[in-house]
Amino acid sequence: MKNFIIKNNFYLFALLGIGVGIYVGLNWNNIPVIQRLVGLFFSAIILHVWEESKFPGGFTEMITKKLNFTQTNPHFGEFVTGSYVLLIVFIPLFFPSVIFLSMAALLLGVLEVFAHLAAIKIYDKSKFYSPGLMTALIVLLPISLYSIKYVSENSLMRPIDWLYSILYMLGSLMLAQQIVVRTSGMKYSDFLKNVKTAFFSKK
Repeated sequence: MKNFIIKNNFYLFALLGIGVGIYVGLNWNNIPVIQRLVGLFFSAIILHVWEESKFPGGFTEMITKKLNFTQTNPHFGEFVTGSYVLLIVFIPLFFPSVIFLSMAALLLGVLEVFAHLAAIKIYDKSKFYSPGLMTALIVLLPISLYSIKYVSENSLMRPIDWLYSILYMLGSLMLAQQIVVRTSGMKYSDFLKNVKTAFFSKK
């Protein structure tokens, strides 16, 4: 069962994303606005992950080649990514009154745009594109920006809540990265050094 889940995690997450989308659509008028936004974002980020890894895919391969680490089981990296999505986006669906959890998910849309723009520079792409950029720009970012606007206009977040959201988002992301990097046999500190070197390289 474990191997089946790891090997087929993309398809299982896709089914879950479709299910969440249907639930949000059927209950649109009966659930809080922030829960609607998180539900939309969850379905959208499943599309984003598919663009990164399947159509056209290649984002993971770019990272492993440029930053000099390899994964013995590529499906494991996909599984960790999916687990991060569940942690950061799926769980807040059940706690719509805990706004900082929802915003931790929704702020991810802004981070994803910067990450994919940075990837263009790091990986010396001849075209202004890295796998995942289109869904990040066209789908994730609009949802995130609207969410920030809605929460700000309705005074749903205190300054400390914004800090909690950012820390939860970045902390979870760094944990997921560490798991993938360390299982490849590389120290996380070396991974970060390689990222820094690649980003500031003039080549």
